[in-house]
Amino acid sequence: MERVAAAIGAGLAVDLRNVVKRYPLFGRRRDRALALLGFTGGMKSRAALDGVDLEARPGEAVGLIGENGSGKTTLLRVAAGISRPDGGSVSVASPVSAILELGLGFHPDFTGRDNATLYGAVIGVPDAVMRDRLAEVLAFAELGEFIDQPLRTYSSGMAARLAFAVATHVEPAVLVVDEALAVGDGAFQKKCVDRMVRFKSEGRTVLFCSHAMYLVAQFCERAVWLHHGRVAASGAARDVIHAYEDYLRHRGKRRLEAGTSPALPAGQAASLAGLETEPAGELAPGTPLVVRVRVRRAVPGAPLHLAVGFEDEQGTMLALCATHWDGRPPLTGGADEEVVLRLAELPFTRGRLDVTAYLGDSTGLQVIDQLLRRGALTVTAPRWQPGLVRVAHDWEAPSWRA
Repeated sequence: MERVAAAIGAGLAVDLRNVVKRYPLFGRRRDRALALLGFTGGMKSRAALDGVDLEARPGEAVGLIGENGSGKTTLLRVAAGISRPDGGSVSVASPVSAILELGLGFHPDFTGRDNATLYGAVIGVPDAVMRDRLAEVLAFAELGEFIDQPLRTYSSGMAARLAFAVATHVEPAVLVVDEALAVGDGAFQKKCVDRMVRFKSEGRTVLFCSHAMYLVAQFCERAVWLHHGRVAASGAARDVIHAYEDYLRHRGKRRLEAGTSPALPAGQAASLAGLETEPAGELAPGTPLVVRVRVRRAVPGAPLHLAVGFEDEQGTMLALCATHWDGRPPLTGGADEEVVLRLAELPFTRGRLDVTAYLGDSTGLQVIDQLLRRGALTVTAPRWQPGLVRVAHDWEAPSWRA
């Protein structure tokens, strides 16, 4: 593993290649003690990062997105030099300033003023320089008389303000931010965003992790989506965000390939075994539609409810038809049962639509299984339609009467 400050000279402020980070899994109490002593041979481990690449240029903001536990914070800790990887290369321009866990690098018994000075020393800012900047740091943090109180007396918002103020006033080449804007009021968040925008304009690099997709889309030029420690997608921020949101929208839904008929999963009372729409292909608005759903039970006669939803490519649920919502009794067929939903007229005017079947228990409240047909319907009107749904309607006016 290498860590150098030469990345800027090569046109990159951050250059991580094939980074691997593993954490041991402790099966016994003594394993923890052995790990502290460096004896981890034979222990099982979990890969928090598995062959991850990340690069960022001066004046660029790169967003990290993904579910909790996907490896985002671990990757930021490696980039900030807080954690050593188990494999790969790490090349980051210095100095690096990080806002990770609240209070990381601060001492709870030191005052805010003392912690600010200490942080500068930790990342290599000379004491005299840090003291010259201290007034500006404290003014940005807006802590008032609390600046001379121990950090342990601070709220999470106060600690976040101090951390952000210090980290952004030491003139780092690379700023690493992990959900710091989730804490604090709206005025403070705006101040932080304005500060990071100025950082970019000064040619500095920002690695920005957030669950707020609108912030990532607006602030970052590029984004990296991590999934189970691997890069699921990397590229233009908006493209990566769209891919991630599409994954979230369909998470938990099974996709049934044409011609397959899966067996009932072990231990599951019921499942969806088929989902078909008739007719297939491109359809005109107003076309009659039939949706056939096959249900499989472990116990014939077990009461179930069924729903069918229609979503556009942005994930908007355009319509949902549900037996429970429509006041129908539970389905009580045999081990295999086919349920048919008929739409006299297709109400949608345009677009590629997903169709999802939802199988529920006898109350209709607990979802047992979900089955997805991506792009099951493509609706094309002979002329452009201003809305997404056709509503049955009629007009009346005195001037039209004979």
